[in-house]
Amino acid sequence: MNPSRQTLFLSLMLLTLWVQDVFGQQREVTHRGEQWFQYNNITHLNEKWMLFGNTGVRWKDGFDTFSIFFGRLGGSCAITNNIRVATGFTYVEFYNEDHRYQVEYRPYEELFVRGNGDKFRLNHRFRFEQRFYNPVVEGKIQSDNIFALRLRYALMTGFNLFSLSKTRPDCKFRINISDEVMFNAGDHIVHNVFDKNRFIVMPTVQFNRWMSVSVGWNNQFASTTTAGHYIYTNALWVHLTHTLHLSKKTHGQDEEFILPPANSNFQQAAAD
Repeated sequence: MNPSRQTLFLSLMLLTLWVQDVFGQQREVTHRGEQWFQYNNITHLNEKWMLFGNTGVRWKDGFDTFSIFFGRLGGSCAITNNIRVATGFTYVEFYNEDHRYQVEYRPYEELFVRGNGDKFRLNHRFRFEQRFYNPVVEGKIQSDNIFALRLRYALMTGFNLFSLSKTRPDCKFRINISDEVMFNAGDHIVHNVFDKNRFIVMPTVQFNRWMSVSVGWNNQFASTTTAGHYIYTNALWVHLTHTLHLSKKTHGQDEEFILPPANSNFQQAAAD
């Protein structure tokens, strides 16, 4: 069995064991639909270094309730052809009935490992997040906060389905698939050590090296702070990705970096 198949087998086995454990418990599940919109910018400085940023908004129940605004900035460095490290900072605002009630400051560190294979490969992303939750009272962010850690592992793949232009090789239609599992840790984490599992299917139109648009489906199962209560979400996720190449040489530009991957480049930083 080759390494890619071994990784896929082990990942599916772990996910199956987790699903059996969660669904074997007595539980209450809340179902909801959400709409997510996100803009990504990736700037290749040279063959190793890259800057990235994104911002997005989210609604619940058919744009009836505004829930989240976030922004992120970061940078990454290619260590080898198959390994990239990154760090960044995320700012998140949480809303309830159109009122901002909490903000989050989230520095993080990340390791991306590219799989082997020409037509099919599995890529891995490991992320370690430090999360500071600050309440908002009468529109003002309070200094006291709650601290928690989050560990994330994502398994990703993607492939071109067909070309959209005979004269422009970079104009094509892609499909990208990923599954990510997240776990919490901290003094205030009691019933939500398991945070969420997120499965994404993301069809993508890549117009050229600089611009792509993705409209995908995000299936998410998440825990809450209440024992036995989970939230099952189906989200429409729209991405606009803009890529800048400041150098003629870019490193690892045949691999995904963001989740979900917008194209086949070492390019993106995930949204949540």
